[in-house]
Amino acid sequence: MIATRNHWRILLGLVVVLVTAAHLAPHWFTPPQLQENRDLAARPAFPTTLRELVGYRGKVDEFIADRFPPRPYLLAGLNRLRLVFGVSGSSRVIVGRQGYLFFDDGSHLGAARGDPTMSGDDAKLWLEVLAGRTQALGGKGARYLVVIAPTKEIIYSAFAPRWFGRPGPARATVRFPPLAQASAVGDVLYLQPAIAKMTARDVETYGRNDTHWTGYGAYAGYRAIMEKLRAMGVGEGPEPLSYFQVVEAGQGSGPRDLAGMLGVGDLVKVSYPHIVNPKAEAAVKLTFLTERRDLHGTVIVDTGAKSEPVLLMTRDSFSQELLPLLYPHFSRIVLAHNEEGFWRQDLIDQFKPDLVILETIEHGLPLALREGPAPTLATSRRIDLLLAAAPGMYPTIQLFTAASPRLLGQMNLAQTAQSCHADQAAARFEPGASVQVAGWLHDPQAARGRDGYVRLRGAGSDLVASIRFDQQRPDVSQALHARGALNSGFAADLGAPGLKSGRYEVTIYRRIGDRLFECPEKAALEANPSG
Repeated sequence: MIATRNHWRILLGLVVVLVTAAHLAPHWFTPPQLQENRDLAARPAFPTTLRELVGYRGKVDEFIADRFPPRPYLLAGLNRLRLVFGVSGSSRVIVGRQGYLFFDDGSHLGAARGDPTMSGDDAKLWLEVLAGRTQALGGKGARYLVVIAPTKEIIYSAFAPRWFGRPGPARATVRFPPLAQASAVGDVLYLQPAIAKMTARDVETYGRNDTHWTGYGAYAGYRAIMEKLRAMGVGEGPEPLSYFQVVEAGQGSGPRDLAGMLGVGDLVKVSYPHIVNPKAEAAVKLTFLTERRDLHGTVIVDTGAKSEPVLLMTRDSFSQELLPLLYPHFSRIVLAHNEEGFWRQDLIDQFKPDLVILETIEHGLPLALREGPAPTLATSRRIDLLLAAAPGMYPTIQLFTAASPRLLGQMNLAQTAQSCHADQAAARFEPGASVQVAGWLHDPQAARGRDGYVRLRGAGSDLVASIRFDQQRPDVSQALHARGALNSGFAADLGAPGLKSGRYEVTIYRRIGDRLFECPEKAALEANPSG
């Protein structure tokens, strides 16, 4: 009995000692910095109703778990141990080889692997948005440039995890710039070749424990940007590296956001060279246009460089190392974060820049080119023709064209479909002429056919575009009491570069082998560019 009592006394004493030590630990040791990218649970208010009482216990548990004093020490220690075995303690951090850390945006390095692939619809939209922005600025005498910073795993793929393999050769950032050049719609600069060249000289261009490029990586990007601008007729090119000053940020001061997400920022060795411009930075005057005074704020940077152009740059965090290098080339730089908009018409109207640069990290490209002024119809047609010339690469792009004599002959001999309906037939001219069609067509003899056509007759034209019967229509199947009608639907947005103003008759066809089935119900389409 005495032994049992002593056992519980010792156990209780140890618990008291450990709890006391846990609460005193922050007074003895500096807690590790843990960047969790979330708000910790706040102290819950005491419940005043029965409904609040039900969830009160769970909220208290969350508060205690998040605010337990030794929690940062325990997480940091556990994550440091995990790193030894190549395991991450955060869903946002991927542990590569030789201690390299990589940021996971939730796609598991998808942009670098080329997943998802750039579809024809993507290419069409991005080219039209790029063209519209370029033309809008060109009308004001300004230039536009999209700059894409490569992700760390692109440059240091040899240190990425083994499952990553190599960067996808057909990823969007590789395929899109040549498309922009071939269609002459605007300027896109992917910085991977320039930074890879610098890295090949055994120069550290990205931090081992950080997401971003170092000063050397930023300088390689800066050189490529200024050389591109010189080719565009803006500026006189980059300054040599000797013009700037290299400062090594050592232990305790260098960027290490990925290590910080694991809580081991103070436990890793940091080597992070900055390239600074002390003379130019001393002359800079900042004027903030919003309450925020950090990267996300909108700010005017007056550099003191006389007779130099005005730059508007929408940016992300990669601009931080890049910005001091740009000071000698611009008299004023207006900065806005991409989260506030990739296209800032308000700032363009207010500050009338000579140059607008959109700087974005690799996986930000799909978001960066979604909206903007519409391009001219001639430009949209040029884009459509470019994409249609490579159907194997961009299979989703379909255009209305003049039908071949053979196809017209088959259409004239088409059988009447048993049931059908055109739910939608509408023309759109901004940005670019296109026709949206949707509906269904069912005939027992054609139920297995998936290919079909939309035919536009009117305004002196007879145009045809391909469609695909790949939409499930359970409503149609139920109404017709026919299981074969389930896959009778279609929906398409079809490019129509040659569409003229006027009224059109819309006819739907479905193919099975060499036979066509025609929908007897015709839809009407009003094409009016001004409306």
